[in-house]
Amino acid sequence: MKPIKHLYLHFQDGQRLALRFPQQTADPVEIARGLRRQLESPFLSIEVDGDLLLIPRESIKYMQISPAPPTLPEATLTGAELIN
Repeated sequence: MKPIKHLYLHFQDGQRLALRFPQQTADPVEIARGLRRQLESPFLSIEVDGDLLLIPRESIKYMQISPAPPTLPEATLTGAELIN
């Protein structure tokens, strides 16, 4: 069974969308490529329950992927903690 990942999309208007999905690949190189492709696209594309969601990138304030993928984008600051 593939590990389950969580994606939280926080939108510019304050709404939040929470999704869970199986790990797409175990290959760190493929993970990095897929993440790069999604970040370069004007739309975030996600298949949900047989439907395709195309979410305009400009509507997204930030994304949270949990747990973090083993391969992170270049120049990622690591070891940070959220504080209030």
